[in-house]
Amino acid sequence: RPSSGRTAPPLVSLPPPPSPTMKFAPSSSSPLRAASSSSSLSLLPLLFLSFGGPLPSSFVLPSVEGCTTIAVGRLATIDGSVLSSHSNDGEGTTDPRLVLVPSSSWPSDSTRKIFYSPESYPRYVGYDRASIPIREYEPGRGDNPTVSFEPLCEIPQVRRTYRYMEETYGALNERQLGISESTCSGVFGAAPRGMDHPGYGAGRACLSIDALSQIAMERHSRARDAIVRRVPDDSFAVVPNAFIIREIDADDATNYMWSDSAFDVAEKLGWWSSSSGKKLDFTATYSDGEYSHKYYSGRRSWGVYRKFAPSLDLSAEYEEWRISDPYPFAARPDAKLCVEDVAMVMRSYYEDTPYSQAGNSSSKLNLLAGGPWKSPDHVAGDNSTPGIVGNWERTVGLYRTSDSYIAQSRSYLPDAAGGILWYGPYAAPYASYVPFAGGMTSLPRSATSGHHMRLDKTTLFWANRYVGNYARLKWIDTMREVKAFQGRMMGEFLELQSDVDALVVAALHRHRDISDPDYDSVSYERAVADAVDLYSDNAERTVSLTWDLADHLMFKYADGQIHSTPESPLGTHTPPRAYDARGSTVREAEVIDQPGYPNEWLEKVGYKDGPPPPPNCEELEWRCGHADDDNNNNNEPHRTRTQQAQDDETEGGNLRGGGDEEGTINEEMAEEEDGDDDNKGGADDDDNDDDDDEETTMMGEAWREYLAKKREAYEGGRSACKSRGDVAAALLSGGGRKECAAAAPDNNGNDDDDDDDDDDDPVKEDRKFVQDREDGTTDGVSAK
Repeated sequence: RPSSGRTAPPLVSLPPPPSPTMKFAPSSSSPLRAASSSSSLSLLPLLFLSFGGPLPSSFVLPSVEGCTTIAVGRLATIDGSVLSSHSNDGEGTTDPRLVLVPSSSWPSDSTRKIFYSPESYPRYVGYDRASIPIREYEPGRGDNPTVSFEPLCEIPQVRRTYRYMEETYGALNERQLGISESTCSGVFGAAPRGMDHPGYGAGRACLSIDALSQIAMERHSRARDAIVRRVPDDSFAVVPNAFIIREIDADDATNYMWSDSAFDVAEKLGWWSSSSGKKLDFTATYSDGEYSHKYYSGRRSWGVYRKFAPSLDLSAEYEEWRISDPYPFAARPDAKLCVEDVAMVMRSYYEDTPYSQAGNSSSKLNLLAGGPWKSPDHVAGDNSTPGIVGNWERTVGLYRTSDSYIAQSRSYLPDAAGGILWYGPYAAPYASYVPFAGGMTSLPRSATSGHHMRLDKTTLFWANRYVGNYARLKWIDTMREVKAFQGRMMGEFLELQSDVDALVVAALHRHRDISDPDYDSVSYERAVADAVDLYSDNAERTVSLTWDLADHLMFKYADGQIHSTPESPLGTHTPPRAYDARGSTVREAEVIDQPGYPNEWLEKVGYKDGPPPPPNCEELEWRCGHADDDNNNNNEPHRTRTQQAQDDETEGGNLRGGGDEEGTINEEMAEEEDGDDDNKGGADDDDNDDDDDEETTMMGEAWREYLAKKREAYEGGRSACKSRGDVAAALLSGGGRKECAAAAPDNNGNDDDDDDDDDDDPVKEDRKFVQDREDGTTDGVSAK
């Protein structure tokens, strides 16, 4: 791909197009040599080659691009399916919509127009892709501009083209043919016809891989028609943005197809000699190596082999992709695979390995990399942070994926139900793979709409994107719920698939014999259409449930709290506290308030170096108001400017100011004590004081000291030294009155611990304060 990114995808030149009556497929006279056309095979990724000229230095794939493809043969799966996955790993602008291109009939003299493929939204606008308008591509509809695309070139059209589903590339057609794409670096390239491009001038190429995949969907029903090397039926393969085909065996036409130019060009340039007796190593000859950084491709291959064939014990390290040849072209899995297995790998980030991108779960990363919640999602640092050189590991599951899918082909079922596209709009780690059948004649709007440039809550794309962005707020916790949701949804999807399969097979059995007088093709087609349309209903329901998941994550983890939702796994309600008749709590709400960050993360980010707790008076040697000022010759307590101003305004040390209108602090406290005596029916004596001391809790002891020292400070015209921090410190140390009430000198420098003045007894004031607080009648001064 050119350095400018998705605005100019790689294009290739083709041999002369076939006649309008021909399939666009290899034949005995085709430049592509092949085995007998009757040979059957399971599946192969498409690989189209172009030798237009040396690749200019500007043709470098940006580090934020690239796709991953996994192919699995039918004997390597549990149910005999052929599986092929693809991830469309763009950067915020790639068009993720799943569009149905209808089957079409064409006049014998018509041509197939080829269009430039920008891949970003909108990827196409116009009326020329089918014989009837495609709603999603109509000019002026939705966000589409009113101007149609103009073609780059034209090739002869065939009489009939198949119906198929496409995102940026063709994906699955009505004949169960699936395609998966992975862009690979190459030493040759081409530029779009008529467009100026750095290093080329005006381009001459007509066809990009995007257009080629669409043509393959329109004209072909077998992978054999577009194969270079066959993946064995009992094996799987992975294409991670790098060529994986090594030596081409020209004597094995069963497993290889090739263009003569692959040999001719290499020999002409002196890269290979037919007389050497050595086979041509395609990757070593024509690959330009890994994109962006070492291990960009190979680590993904290793990650897939590690999951599917751990017995191979392949190394994650190698010298260089082309030189080392570190991984096999294909391998047998240790156990047979299924759709869920492929989905799991498409979401992987090397978890439980030294290369994991989830924070300090990796021995290669500092725990700060994933934040406190160990997210594996990292933006590309060298793109957004000039001057900082480095790289993140390139994972299979990627936050910037616009969409991914798994094409499933089951030849033992009718085409209408056998071909399934498991479509996951947005990044695979946060998306559910929703099934759509090849026999569907329309797709729901939730799949055909939704792109980065407009928020649309009716679409699968935006439902998944919300979930992904919510999940990152507290990744390690939220992803447990996302994965559980994905598991439940996949279970429901598989049950639906089984039901639809049964309905289609039953309809086939009822209408199998076309010679039967009661045979009704219309009834059969209607029964099949009704069955596969259940997938549309399922997609709409999935949108709703995914939004429920997003709401649940928002509610449960809002503001750093954790709310219990016992009523539903997707709940948005926590039972509030339960209380008695007085309103006193008898059961707290199930909310963890401020659960905090992981300890090891706090240590790394400098939390322990933050502001210390407030000092208490003893630590300050009682310089905050109780002790005499050594520099005061009159032996009077130190006065702050604020305290002096208050004294000037209030002639009795009035706490609030305002003269006699509100009374002094002494009068208020005296009134509270008198009221307390009235309530108790008598004066306090020493015995009652002892009883009070025995009945007072630790909290009561602490607050008694707090109130007593406050009073002394106000009466002496000083600031109140005793702080809540002192009270808290005493409580945490397990102490009571003795620890909390340090021996503070009085105004005359004397110890005041033995002051037994009943008028100043703090016990009564404390009791009244607590009682008033319970009754809800505490006045403003006491409450403060």
